[in-house]
Amino acid sequence: MEIPQSTIQVGTRYRDLTKKWKFVSMVESGVGICGAIINVFHINPFGVQPFVELSFLYFLAACFLPLCFIWIKPRKETTGRGVPWYDVLLFFLGLAVPLYFMSHWREISGQGWAVQAPPIPVVMAVIFWILAIEAARRVAGTAFCIIVSLFSVYPLFAGAMPGILWTESFQLQKAAAFHVFSLDSLMGTPMRVMGSLMFGYMLFAVVLQRLGGGKLFDDIAVATVGKTRGGSAKVSIIASCLFGTISGSAVANVLVDGGFTIPAMKRDGLPGHFAAAVEATASSGGAIMPPVMGSVAFIMAEMIQVPYPQICIAAAVPALLYYLCIFAQIDSYSARIGLKPKPVVGPTPSVWRSCLNNFHLIISFISLIAMLFVMRWSAWAPWIAAAVAVVLGMFRKETRLGPAGFLAFLEEAGKILAELLGMLMPVGMIIGSFVLTGLAFNFPHFIVTLAGGNVYFLLLLGAAASFVLGMGVSMAGVYIFLAIVLCPALVSAGLNLIAVHLFVMYTALFSYITPPVALAAFAAAPIAGADPMQTGFTAMRLGVAKYILPFAFTLCPALILHGPLSEMLTAIPSATIGLIIISGALEGYFWGMGQPRMVFRVLLFGAGLAMLVPGLTPKVCGLVGSVVIFGWFYVLRAAQSPRLGMVVRR
Repeated sequence: MEIPQSTIQVGTRYRDLTKKWKFVSMVESGVGICGAIINVFHINPFGVQPFVELSFLYFLAACFLPLCFIWIKPRKETTGRGVPWYDVLLFFLGLAVPLYFMSHWREISGQGWAVQAPPIPVVMAVIFWILAIEAARRVAGTAFCIIVSLFSVYPLFAGAMPGILWTESFQLQKAAAFHVFSLDSLMGTPMRVMGSLMFGYMLFAVVLQRLGGGKLFDDIAVATVGKTRGGSAKVSIIASCLFGTISGSAVANVLVDGGFTIPAMKRDGLPGHFAAAVEATASSGGAIMPPVMGSVAFIMAEMIQVPYPQICIAAAVPALLYYLCIFAQIDSYSARIGLKPKPVVGPTPSVWRSCLNNFHLIISFISLIAMLFVMRWSAWAPWIAAAVAVVLGMFRKETRLGPAGFLAFLEEAGKILAELLGMLMPVGMIIGSFVLTGLAFNFPHFIVTLAGGNVYFLLLLGAAASFVLGMGVSMAGVYIFLAIVLCPALVSAGLNLIAVHLFVMYTALFSYITPPVALAAFAAAPIAGADPMQTGFTAMRLGVAKYILPFAFTLCPALILHGPLSEMLTAIPSATIGLIIISGALEGYFWGMGQPRMVFRVLLFGAGLAMLVPGLTPKVCGLVGSVVIFGWFYVLRAAQSPRLGMVVRR
């Protein structure tokens, strides 16, 4: 059977593999998927239980860690389709070492290898440690690799560290054994979450893309907002939101959607830097949009022992407010620069027709939501929903997953899952080092003491730490680190548990649109031919809700649907109105008013911000203040007074 050619081009971080290595990749991926199905659904073939938790995690490592070394080049500039000898060696080591651990799981658990392991397993543990670090470098970059490496070796030098960082040092063999054989480090929370939850949701995302999910999202976006003012930018928001919630990766979202949304925005008359900023801002919000929310939400559910659907419900209102704010800003900006609604070129897709043509995906989504929120099958839901999509798709030729499509699915799944494992498994060593040294239990108390019990200072400290860490560490890494050292301090200060963890998730996204890093903005800028820094600062303006909302819902949990109903009925409408007013103030245009001068924009921004402050008094002051400013305008306009200082655009 002909193996489909890869869509990845030479010159990217991926190799364009030969057919032989693609076949190897597909076999590894297929075996891993079958093993995950057996584990998730507790299948006992021939009456034998093939996995326990620890052996299954080593099994996943054996299936997907080796793929990091054949798919991802050691350097981006490396060319050629062949796999060099050193990567072949890394591939076989990445396969053999975890298989050895998998076959010795009884000794690991029963003989306490995490505390004291024999010499040969210790040597293999050091090799596995090095393989994990190299996989982290290839998957997430050198900065991520350096930071994870420093955390992983911290137990070796803890006795030489100053102040609160000082603890007892550990020998290499002790640290290596703990990192590899315990359930608190490499095989810790991130890997357990991947095996139990994230694996299925990532495969569900791949199935959606293979069966036309991207086109469905685009058609719905075009049909709903394509003909409005700034319609192409609004299409970008909806498409990026829908795709981002299943991918969870801001940069990947930009690269997938930006290729067609950014040129479309430029054709509509939006400047290149603004078009790129829209895509970057919308793409970076996918990780906070239920029902999937990328990878961090699953880790959160495991760390705080809260059902995943409950996290989705809590995250829904802030995510909708975030995208509402971007929508309002785009509409205001489009009106200010004089854009008019443009007809869509070619036949406009109808929502009904798009849903009918993709009934297999619609029913799959409905199944997923029902299983998540009604039946509470968090682990089974993505697998069953993916199976529903594949089976129903077989009834139409256009949506049928044939042999070539199935092989392409295995190839894509292998790459995605290898990257996921290559990022999450090393992140576990952050937890491992903190647990081994005991710092995980001392650091929260130190932070509370440093802040003097001031909640606002704690939040600012957490936001700053999250932003700095986000420059070089993945969102999952930032979240795990701060969930250990900061979240307990915030919870002990009396803040809501879920709100605190969502706060960390939101602030971990700051660096994706905030210079000097602004990964999503810098990925979008070349597509638009725009200046990266200008794109980054524009993305900051468009993503203003991302900077405001985490503080708002942490201090006012009613925004995450926690608390009395009366508070929710007050907080949510006032936050909605406040963000719309802030949007108009930032973009310099208000519907029916026109373009206010800077003094009015500053006053209205302050009034909108007051409506997001906890407590009834600031909300009333913000609402009354905005009504007074708007009323002043209409009174003066009725009198045709030039003192208003506004330019009215009809």
